[in-house]
Amino acid sequence: MTAKKALILTLLCGVLTACASTPSSHYYSLSPQTPLEASAPGSPAHFAISVRPVVIPAQVDRPQIVLTDPDSTQVMLLNNSLWSGPLNEEIRSTLARDLSGQLGTIDIPMTGATEEQAFWKVNVLVQRFESIYGQRAVLEATWRVTPVNLPKSRQFACRAVLRVSVGEGMSALVAGHQKNLLDLSSIIASQLRDGKPTTDSRVKSCS
Repeated sequence: MTAKKALILTLLCGVLTACASTPSSHYYSLSPQTPLEASAPGSPAHFAISVRPVVIPAQVDRPQIVLTDPDSTQVMLLNNSLWSGPLNEEIRSTLARDLSGQLGTIDIPMTGATEEQAFWKVNVLVQRFESIYGQRAVLEATWRVTPVNLPKSRQFACRAVLRVSVGEGMSALVAGHQKNLLDLSSIIASQLRDGKPTTDSRVKSCS
């Protein structure tokens, strides 16, 4: 074997070894795989909903799951733990799914509504989407709901801070975020049923 061939073989083995040791990527979704049943079967809402695109903080608007260090201002991007889709759309579609299931209604695009369609337009702004490994998942959000073709209802805006303790592991952390989104959708669903702000203690303000 010539020296040149030996060098090429050595380099090739090095490349293959490096590839073999590269950890595989794992993808996570905020939408649970189990179907969500309507909370009031037999009494579906008399209106539809239209959950608009969700605005999220720039620091978490990336494919990687971002961990927060509770003892500093540092964050860590997990290059091998990724969201299955854009995070803002993951949040929007999960909220729409949860709201639809709890209210027994449908989520419609703004362009899909007829002139007579009665629905609530739901705008959500996420101020904090915090992932602290092995400790907690935190969601702080402001939302505005606007009635369309619902003459007895009024627009209002609210803010809530939701947090849940989580165990170790990325699946536990993602499950914590799923729980926060489910709780947020439950609060909003209650408001849409009653047509007024809720007295839930997790809601910090409504106007």
